[in-house]
Formats: sequence, structure tokens, C-alpha cells
Amino acid sequence: MLSLPVAESSTRVRVARLGDLRALAEIRRLSWWDAYRGLVPEAALRRMDDARMVRRMAHALAQRWHVILMVEDEHERPLGYAWIGPHRERVGDHRGEVFELYLHPRAQGRGAGKQLLVTAIWSLVEQGLHPVIVWVLAANPACRFYEACGGVRVAEGPVDVGGRVLTRVAYGWSDAFPLPLS
Repeated sequence: MLSLPVAESSTRVRVARLGDLRALAEIRRLSWWDAYRGLVPEAALRRMDDARMVRRMAHALAQRWHVILMVEDEHERPLGYAWIGPHRERVGDHRGEVFELYLHPRAQGRGAGKQLLVTAIWSLVEQGLHPVIVWVLAANPACRFYEACGGVRVAEGPVDVGGRVLTRVAYGWSDAFPLPLS
């Protein structure tokens, strides 16, 4: 696992294991409800299935190029995760992608997300998968987070989420990567 010097913190980032996946699926569901209520059709939010997500994550853990990193507190309780791997859509020359990055709503705004994103980006760089990209719904307040972490808007386009066409934007890190926390 990539070990970066980070600020003294009560959180740490590590590679997720099978036993972590149920908690991570719950974090994803809670994060979606917190960020997307009123934006994504409520029926789509109600259809979120933790068991199905656990199966998808378990399959990803078995893949050579996919990694799920998780951030946990000092008691080893999961706070969030980043799912990373090779870029899927060929936007520009981006080779690595942060497919998903979710924090429990109560963990947001405390630095764990930045610690997770920085570790995710540098993990991709270490694998030779750079430049790096992440897609996010344009109406998601997380856009400000990615911009504050040095992400540059590189693309946008429509995406169907639960039967509603929304706009998504891509943030990329090509030449400048966020520095480890200091």
C-alpha cells in the first residue's frame, strides 16, 4: 500500500478487504441520500441495494487493476472509500480514474476526504495510471471539493440517473497533483 506522509490525524487510508464491504456499501447509500435527495429521483434512491453493491465491490477486489481504498477512524471504523482503476471513457489522455469517492455524511468536512483523494490519486500515479480523472454530478456540492484539491474541469456531458438526465462534469489532474497533507 502507498504510504504518504500525512498530517497527524486520527484517520488512516488502507486497502479495503471483503469484511469492510457491507459498511462501505452503507456509506455509499447514505452519501447518495445526503447529496442527491431532490436531484436524483427518490425511487432510484430507494432502490439502492447494499447487498448488490457488496457483490460489485467484491468482484472489483478480485480484479487486478481495481482497488478500493478506505479511510477509517482511530477505532478502525470505516468513514468512506475511493474505488480506483484505469480510466474507462478515454477523455483526453487520462489513464487513471477515481470511479467513486464517498464519505459518510457525518465524516465530511474534517479532512478525511482529502486524505482519501490524495492517496487515491497518488496510488494511480504509482501504477502509471496518470493523468487522473473523476466524474461528478454538476449539481453536487462536491464539485467545490475537487476544485479545492486542484482538479481542473476537463469535460462534461449528460448521464441518466434513475431515469432523469443530469449533467456530470469531469475533473482532471494532469500536471499538478494534490500534495500529501502536511
